[in-house]
Amino acid sequence: MRYYRVAMAAKETVSVTVDHDLLDHAGQRVGTGSLSAYVNEALALKLQRERHRRALWNTKAADADPDHVARMMAHVESQ
Repeated sequence: MRYYRVAMAAKETVSVTVDHDLLDHAGQRVGTGSLSAYVNEALALKLQRERHRRALWNTKAADADPDHVARMMAHVESQ
C-alpha cells in the first residue's frame, strides 16, 4: 500500500456577496460538486494571472530606456 503526503493549504470559511448571474453560472458548472472548490480554483487562476502580468511589467520596466521614459514623463507633466 502506498501513502502519499499531500500538502494542503489551510482553508478558511468566508462570506462573500456575488452577482446572481455569476453564482447561477457557477452553480450550473459545479452541479453536485463543490462550489467552494470552484471559487477557490477561480481565485487561484486570477492570482496566477496577476503575478504573471506583474512579472511581465517588471521585465518591461527593467528594459526601459531611462532617457525615453524621462522625455515621456516630462511631456505628460507639461500637459
